Amino acid sequence: MTSSIIRKFCAVTASWTFAWMACNAGAEVFYAGQTKGFPGDEVELSIVARAGTVLEAIDIVPDLAGVAGVLHFISFTETPALTEDGSGICTGQACGYFYVPDKTFSADAVLATLRFSIDPSAPIGPVAFDPGVVVGTTSLPLSVTAGFEVLAVPEPSSWALVLVGLFGLAHAARRTRRS
Repeated sequence: MTSSIIRKFCAVTASWTFAWMACNAGAEVFYAGQTKGFPGDEVELSIVARAGTVLEAIDIVPDLAGVAGVLHFISFTETPALTEDGSGICTGQACGYFYVPDKTFSADAVLATLRFSIDPSAPIGPVAFDPGVVVGTTSLPLSVTAGFEVLAVPEPSSWALVLVGLFGLAHAARRTRRS
């Protein structure tokens, strides 16, 4: 519901000021952040515009329902890099902005950051998440390698083996020094 409202608002407002086109050929927006963690950890995903990027419009409407029970939404923080020199709206969970004239970034700039906590009972492995980022008319999916992942917590027996290995290495180093 929020997604369609933001997109309709931006489309209507944009049509008042300029002809809506499939634009943003010079846009390079990517994802960054700490997206891998153990159950109970906090993770985050930032939407970043690379230096030299030219934006005409961007929507950030994440699908929070798709990660319910695995990731718990903490916050959506937009930055001045997203909101300055633009027209649009942010709801605390999503944003839609357009720029007249186009906005050019002179340096890499974080546009927004999503923060989540991983549910303590979350299954181990990758988490399918749609950040809902649309640059102009082009959707920007989250790749599996940049996506969220719940890591396995080592079991006590694994920690014991690691400690035995470390003691073994220390003993071998000590014997080598003596001879």
